[in-house]
Amino acid sequence: MNNGIKRLVDGITYIWVNVFWKSPNHLWALKVTVSIACLLIPAELIFHNSFIGTTLALGVVAMALGETDVHPVGRIKSAAIALLLFFVASSLVTIFLPHPAWFAVVLAVMSFSLILVGGIDSRLQGVTFGAMLIIVYTMLGADGNDLEWYYQPVLLTIGAFIYSLVSISLLYFRPYRLLQQQLARGFHSLAEYIDLKANLFPSDPQIQVTLRNQLAQKNIELAQQIEACKQDLYSFSGESSQEALQTVDHYYRIWFLLQAMQERAISSHEQYDLLSEQVKNSELLDGFGRLMREIASAAHLYADSLLTDQPYKHPLSLKWTISALQTMLEAEKDEPHYLTLSLLMRNLTGMEINLREEEKTIGQIDVAVFHSRKPERNSLKALLNPTHPRFRFAVRLTLSWLLGYGFMFYLNFGKGSWILMTSLIVFQQTYSATRLRLFHRLFGTLLGVVAGVALTQLLPTVPGHILLMIGSIYLFFYWLKQNYTIAVIFITTFVMGAFDLLANEGIAVIFPRVIDTIVGGVLAYLSVRFIWPNWQYKQLPGLLLNAVVKSRRYFESIYDGAITEEDYLHNRRTAYNADNALTSAWKWMRLEPKNVRRNQDRAFNLTNLNHALLSYISALGVHKSAEDLSEKELDFCRDVSDVLRLVSEMLTRQADEAQIASYLQKANCWDEQMEVMMNDPGNRRVRLIYNIAHVSRELLLEARGIIIDQ
Repeated sequence: MNNGIKRLVDGITYIWVNVFWKSPNHLWALKVTVSIACLLIPAELIFHNSFIGTTLALGVVAMALGETDVHPVGRIKSAAIALLLFFVASSLVTIFLPHPAWFAVVLAVMSFSLILVGGIDSRLQGVTFGAMLIIVYTMLGADGNDLEWYYQPVLLTIGAFIYSLVSISLLYFRPYRLLQQQLARGFHSLAEYIDLKANLFPSDPQIQVTLRNQLAQKNIELAQQIEACKQDLYSFSGESSQEALQTVDHYYRIWFLLQAMQERAISSHEQYDLLSEQVKNSELLDGFGRLMREIASAAHLYADSLLTDQPYKHPLSLKWTISALQTMLEAEKDEPHYLTLSLLMRNLTGMEINLREEEKTIGQIDVAVFHSRKPERNSLKALLNPTHPRFRFAVRLTLSWLLGYGFMFYLNFGKGSWILMTSLIVFQQTYSATRLRLFHRLFGTLLGVVAGVALTQLLPTVPGHILLMIGSIYLFFYWLKQNYTIAVIFITTFVMGAFDLLANEGIAVIFPRVIDTIVGGVLAYLSVRFIWPNWQYKQLPGLLLNAVVKSRRYFESIYDGAITEEDYLHNRRTAYNADNALTSAWKWMRLEPKNVRRNQDRAFNLTNLNHALLSYISALGVHKSAEDLSEKELDFCRDVSDVLRLVSEMLTRQADEAQIASYLQKANCWDEQMEVMMNDPGNRRVRLIYNIAHVSRELLLEARGIIIDQ
């Protein structure tokens, strides 16, 4: 008996650690599901009141979707604000909904105000989004009931409170869990990037373009995650006691380790197609690919160790792979590609050392200067400017909601509040993102309707419907941050199960739900398409200029001895962010209407060139501490920096043709200059500098083409 109990406990512990604790998505879904189950099951099976159960469940959903990743003290503050806001918003809807004219005014004021306030910082953005969900949930629940005005506001707020209690209690026992989750996501993204990049060794020219695009997209995810970590670290610094700051320092250092490994992962030591042509030993290139995959696997293990609070165990196989690869590389010592491959080997070995000796790697970084940093905030005055993207977003969504309410009221749409729900969910800052979200929403809803019909028929009883709702909400939250289409399928089955419990009309609401989803999505699409459309071709010149300027500063930080380590780290991160902003703009441009895709080919070339430039600069940055550059290499770096400065001046119309011609003449001599410098063993990194120079020259020519065309 005791052995049986022990096996059961061990099994539960194993599932908890390896399924829930290692997966933030599973853990989030579990928190929501437990909260809903604790409210829904008693309401249905004990009190036999479906309205109470579903309303409480919707309060849980709103709070969970509006939750932000902050310090436990900050989480309590944001939860308190959210609970107050939820009650007020729901009360206003309940009081004014019977009076259409007044309600339209209240709806407009609430939606516009909430969106603007949400633009102040990320914490308020989550809270106000949850409040807007509460507005729609209250409209849905108010349909056809004659309860007292406070009934729904109280129930929704109680549901939100119960979830907050569960979530904050978990944080109380693991106060740094949120930092661990964010950093673990960063290392998982890094591992996926490295694993994807391993496919370039050896490099197949037919898949290079596809791989480069995939790497650019994965790099955007990684950079966004690093920024999310930064915001949470700043939040923890502001909320933590003096004693707790030592623990926060540890996570700051892990954040810097992530950035150092990002630099190594992004770096390019040579054009991969040329490298594959030059190196005839295919086993050697395969070895580099295998080493990268093993490093990626080790990064996944490191991420898991952060989530489970277990010591990181460095894989022994990495040491063996490095030893075997170094032996193979030594056999190529007399080949012309040996220097490039040896630098690449040093880079990959450095990544392995970063993980194996993490404490030593990050121990020398002074993080005390970051404790005074605050999460980024916008003033309300700045947001009230009609040129601000948040202001325009608020106007678009408010008009869309008013039009949706008009359709709902005048055309007597059944459950027409779903129009507003769809508009809220589909609306994004850009036309392209809205269009993509609309497709996922419609496709997911249609699939969810089909699945919902089948499941409600298979589970016709009250316990069956409860099981359907609980299973659906778990899968919705699990998939929400991974695949939005799949998430929509399960939120649709959740809603159908809820309406079957409320009035035995789950199937009856299918057609109205599909129609309302289409209407709400179309309203969102039209609003973004025609109200202050913000086409990417207007953003690209500014984004390109910023990217070139930040890349040049990053490049200069590598060879300029006067630059502090803190400034170097800052310049590196801002250069990556600027490149990702440019890449994102190009990505969204491809989804815009054809008539506004101006200079599409040139934008594509410039985006690729800037990303290549940053990859080559990163390669030089990786080796910046190995040894000092020679005087000739320093002079070469300064010449390249002058060209990048000229490119930025050309983009701002500050360069004349004589300057351009002079610099082009100098740049055209770089090939010969490099050949001469390569013969001197003292110029060990001239090849890396030449790669930067080559792309800088291409950028100069492309920027010159822009001026000529205009």
